[in-house]
Amino acid sequence: MRIKVYAPMFGDTERLDDNGFLELPEGAMLRDLYKKLKIPLLLRNSLVCMVNYEPGKAGQKLVDGDTVSFIGPLFGG
Repeated sequence: MRIKVYAPMFGDTERLDDNGFLELPEGAMLRDLYKKLKIPLLLRNSLVCMVNYEPGKAGQKLVDGDTVSFIGPLFGG
């Protein structure tokens, strides 16, 4: 299945095609996407992950055509 991914800057974006899509096996979960993008375990808890513009959870099953985006922590002064 193909998932559109807006990956965080520290993720392994080389796994995405030129249009930002990633191939995952049927039945893959959000946690599988984290592993595929090599997002460090310590940073996973500080990210907000959205699946189809709704908050996602690590055990959420993904389906073909989903859009996944990540929002990192904000810093300010």
